[in-house]
Amino acid sequence: MNILDNIVIIVLSVSLWTGRKQLREEDLKLADGSELPPQKLASLGSKRVMDPAALAPFATFKRRAERTVLAVGTRFLGGYAVPVEKLDGLMAELDVIKDEYNAARIEFLSEYDQAVQDWKAQNPGWEEVIARSVESLEYVRRQLAFCVQTFNINPVEGHETGLETEINGLADQLRHEVRQQARLTWDSSFKGKLEAGQKTVRPIRAMLEKIEGLVFLEPGLHELVTGIRSTLVNLPKTGPIKGRDFAALCGVIHLLGNIPEAREIAENLPVEDEPTEETVEGLEDTADSNEIEIIPDLLYVPQFEEAPAEWF
Repeated sequence: MNILDNIVIIVLSVSLWTGRKQLREEDLKLADGSELPPQKLASLGSKRVMDPAALAPFATFKRRAERTVLAVGTRFLGGYAVPVEKLDGLMAELDVIKDEYNAARIEFLSEYDQAVQDWKAQNPGWEEVIARSVESLEYVRRQLAFCVQTFNINPVEGHETGLETEINGLADQLRHEVRQQARLTWDSSFKGKLEAGQKTVRPIRAMLEKIEGLVFLEPGLHELVTGIRSTLVNLPKTGPIKGRDFAALCGVIHLLGNIPEAREIAENLPVEDEPTEETVEGLEDTADSNEIEIIPDLLYVPQFEEAPAEWF
């Protein structure tokens, strides 16, 4: 239960208005003799009473807020468990998103009536169908809202079992989220390639920072972060990442996402342009020893002491 002392629960209440209404029989133009199926068999679906492009920014703000919280926290009890030490910085970021959301809301509401007229003009012949379903400005104003709630939780004495079960599942939830992010990173930046750019390391570092912030969920996670960071520090800081370095990076991605293809590359990627003995001797005389590091055997998986083979 001491985990509860290290987390704050955040609930994002970002409500959206979809601009959709239920489609009714009178909205349809049916040919003579045609018949609709009974309601128990099929429903009519919905109709748009507003251009979806006008509402798209609000959904974008919601997704952005969710990504911001997930960068440091993990899903828990319908909200997110966030490390106490990360709360102030996170709330500052969410305040920025909230301000942008509210500014977009004010602009949208000020143009609401005109947007309805424009939508009618884009759908000639269906003006009455749209008009029958147009909501009042006040209704739409209530539907669009951005709120962030923060609170601590404690179990009710004598009924701790349910909460303990949820807490014990936090480490597994963290693994699940990191695994998903690692696989997305693999698909977007590594799959089918034999080298990677410097930007590909950023999401990996972000995953490590998330794990590091929630390391109190499971002490062994500290070894995971330390091992991977020691691998990343040996990567080149500029230019493409290839050869042994790319193999090491694929090993990290495999470890985080349990991706067989990444392990295959990590273990079997051919290494080109191996330095000769003469070249190595020449490099040893370089004045700035920090710029050059000879790594005889860089394995695909970071090395840990007494660490399990698979973390994720």
